[in-house]
This record gives sequence, C-alpha cells and structure tokens, in this order.
Amino acid sequence: MAKKTTIQTVVAILFFTIACAGAILFSEKQSEKQNRLSQTIMPRITTIVQKKMISGNLYPVKEIEVKSAVSGTLETYYVQTGDKIKIGDKVAKIKMLPEPAQVENARKNLNTARIGFENDKSNYERDATLFEKGVISKAEFEASSRTYLVGKEQYESAKNQLSLLEEGYIPASNISNVITATANGTIIDLPLEEGTPVAERNTFRDGSTIALIAQLDSFLFKGRVVENDVLVLKKGMKIKVTPTSQSNYEAEATIRKISPKGNWDQGVMKYDIEAILSLPDSISVYSGFNAIAEFVLKEKKEVLTIPEACLVFRNDSAFVEVLEHEEFVKKGVDIGISDGVNIEIVNGIGEDDKIKKLIF
Repeated sequence: MAKKTTIQTVVAILFFTIACAGAILFSEKQSEKQNRLSQTIMPRITTIVQKKMISGNLYPVKEIEVKSAVSGTLETYYVQTGDKIKIGDKVAKIKMLPEPAQVENARKNLNTARIGFENDKSNYERDATLFEKGVISKAEFEASSRTYLVGKEQYESAKNQLSLLEEGYIPASNISNVITATANGTIIDLPLEEGTPVAERNTFRDGSTIALIAQLDSFLFKGRVVENDVLVLKKGMKIKVTPTSQSNYEAEATIRKISPKGNWDQGVMKYDIEAILSLPDSISVYSGFNAIAEFVLKEKKEVLTIPEACLVFRNDSAFVEVLEHEEFVKKGVDIGISDGVNIEIVNGIGEDDKIKKLIF
C-alpha cells in the first residue's frame, strides 16, 4: 500500500513539473511574440508634402531717399535712426557756405533789378493813364504791361537769391536750408555726418542723400534658389516666410520676381527671387533682417507611407522587414517622395503589413 502511494506521488510530481515547464515555455513564446509585435509599425494612408527651406533677407518695399535742394554742409539732424516721421517733419538743416563774390553779385543783381523794376512800373502806370484817355493804342499798353511784369519777376527772383544766400531760405517758398520729410515712415538710415558737404539735387545730378525713409509694414523677401528648385516656383505663388528674430511668427508671401539670369554662388548656379509680404505693427523687423522661406516642391495626398527610418538601403534598392508567421522577412519596396520623416511606398507592402522598426 505504501509502495502504491509513493508511485502516485512521483507521478503527480512529474505531471506538475511537466505542466510548469509547459507553462513557462508557453509564456516565453507569448512574450517573444509580444516583443516582436512591439517592434513593428503598420503603414498608414496620409499626405506627403515635400518642402524646401531657403535663407534670405527682408527689405522694405518702399525706401525713399531724402535729398537737399540747396548745397552746403550738413549742420544738424533733427531726427535719429528708428524715429517715425510724417510728411513735412524736419529732418536736417543745411549750412550754406556762399562765397563773398556770390553775395556781392546777388546784391548787385538785386539793385539792378530794383532800378529796372521801378522804371518799368513808372512807365506802366503812365501808359495806363494814357490808354484810359485814348492817347496810346492797346498794343502799346500791352507791351508796357508785359515789360512791367517781366521786371517785377526779375526783381522778386533777385530778392529770393539774396535771401537764400544770406538767410538760408526763400520767404513764401518751399526752398529752404531746412530739409523736411517727403513721405511717412521710419528713418532707417542717416548716411551723413555733421559737417559733411551736401550736393544739391538738380536735373544734372541726384544730389546727396540726407536720410532714408522706409515704410515698415510691407517687406520684400530676397533669396536665392538652385536651378532644380527654381523650376518649381512661379510668379504669384504663395510661400511662407519666418523672420529669424521672430521664430514663432509665420507670414504668407507672394512671389513677384524670379530672375531669369543665374549667379555663380559657391560653385552652384543660383537664381534670385523676391516675394512680398505684410507684417503687423506688433512684429519688429528692420531692413536686412534674416529670414527663412519655405515652399512646397511636391505634394501627394492619400498615399501609403511609413517612417523613413524603417527602410534599409542596399545599393540602389530599398528594403523593409515584414513580420510573417512570427518571423521577420526582408522585402523590397518601391519608394516615392519623402518629407524627411515619412516616405511614400509605391509598391512592395500593403496597409495591413507589420513593418519592423529599426532602432539605431
């Protein structure tokens, strides 16, 4: 009886041991299966957008040069760089440096013009009386009137010339040695130092630039793109521009110019582009600020994609590892465009396949 009990105990122990071993093996197999599944990712249908980033600079669309109508030296500025001004505001004062001979000639011309004017005026008043009495003809009176008006104009001009040389301005005229703003905007540059000679603006020369005024609400993005990318761009195309000083702000810009002539830049042919954009007052941007432009090279909607990191490349071919019957099998795939994170799969796998994630 004792012997029979011992045999039953041994059998029970063996059965229990086998059961435990089977459970452990099953658990390990399930764990291994779960581990494999955790290493996989499934393709998904999404939109792939291939973008391009280029660097450039921002410049005001409108920059107005303030010139002087008189020559001399820059005496003082009334404004500083960054000041906002309106039309008619004082910008600078020009110190006129006439030569003594010029002043003497102006005085001489004024005296001569005054004598001639007084004589013409006397003749005009006399001829007016004679014309009313019918002593002289209408033609004679009109000739006397024209002479009087010409003499008056010459006299006024001589007075203005002397006043400009001695006082720096002409009474009842916009001609003055005080330079005023010709547009609303912001002073972005004062190129001259006090005491610098100033050339007047006339029909023969541009004259010296006293100040540069810009309207800082509209800007031009200026950048360069390589020949492969310039074929994608079109006038009127929308791009996104981000000033590097305002990384959280993104503005929409419209391309207005694409240069048909390339420039050799660091061993590559590049083409200039310009895009116009508007900025709110809350965004502080000045002429020359760096910026990044982003535009779409290619876009495909509703295509099969996987993370680009799942691909293995060998020569000119691409492969992925697909989980089949609890084993990873290498399969070749045809790929399309990539956005740098996800890549289009043209052929080779399906939407239900489980792709191994590669860990580097």
